[in-house]
Amino acid sequence: QQVLEIANSLDSGKVLDDNKVATRILSHLASGSRAVLSPMCATLGGMIGQEVLKACSGKFTPIQGFFYFDADETLPDTLVADASLLAPSNSRYDSQVAVFGKDMQEKL
Repeated sequence: QQVLEIANSLDSGKVLDDNKVATRILSHLASGSRAVLSPMCATLGGMIGQEVLKACSGKFTPIQGFFYFDADETLPDTLVADASLLAPSNSRYDSQVAVFGKDMQEKL
């Protein structure tokens, strides 16, 4: 809630007014900001490593421009209402629980 209030106070262009998608993404960002999702890290790290090797070796051309990675569809439609379902339980899956909730982690 505090992140949304700060974002609304900084939103001089009123982009967030009645924008449910932006509000949902900001809420998820605040909820899972401390989470480290290993598959995402592995994917991005592999791509970055490959681009560094291309740049250093000069054998292939690195990506020229901007890389946009959108994983919005992986997030649940609504935030988990019960905060206890997002609480860490000292398991290796705590980051996934923080982002997706305990119910989704149990399904996985």
